[in-house]
Amino acid sequence: MKPYIDLIISILTLITLASGLYFAIRRFGLKRERFTFLRVALEARSVCEADDLVLVAITVRLENKGDTRINTRRERRDDGYLYNEAPDTCMHAGTLKIRAVPQESGPVLFDWYSLPPLRMTTRLVPADKPVVSEADLEQINYLYEYQDPKTDYREVDFWLEPHESFDFVIPAWLRPGIYAAKAFFVGPMAKYGEEEYWSCHIVFTAGAPATPRP
Repeated sequence: MKPYIDLIISILTLITLASGLYFAIRRFGLKRERFTFLRVALEARSVCEADDLVLVAITVRLENKGDTRINTRRERRDDGYLYNEAPDTCMHAGTLKIRAVPQESGPVLFDWYSLPPLRMTTRLVPADKPVVSEADLEQINYLYEYQDPKTDYREVDFWLEPHESFDFVIPAWLRPGIYAAKAFFVGPMAKYGEEEYWSCHIVFTAGAPATPRP
């Protein structure tokens, strides 16, 4: 009787192992659940106008579409950047860039990379005192609320759990006109040097919509 019991146990063990292997292949191979999937979305809306400026609220929405937690990158390169693959450079794990779209005299096809950087005054409030500076809008940290004091506020302590989403609003006073914004999210370096990197960009109007030329 014992040999039959041992045979049944062996068969059940093989079935259990085969089932586990099947579900592992289905979950991590076919459904790719071990990979990260992040959706980055941008929205801009004009809030109000004052004199010759328009207050614009730019919203960056991050949504973890996968089944794996997504962390921000904290290991910097030797040049100080978290991501620096020309022509894109990111000083922050959550980087927002704003550029002006010049008015043209005729039909023109252009892309994000042909737009010049936009310089304006930035006002930030760190722990000790406000800082006002003149800089281009190429390295806006939209994750500033999650700056880690343990790293002297240089890095952010932020992550998204599976199917979790966050909205981040960046207010800016802009002159009336047409602009483009691009948001980046830089995750940790994966195995074999693979990058966890996502981006999204939009074109928007500050103030009344521009009248197209005939």
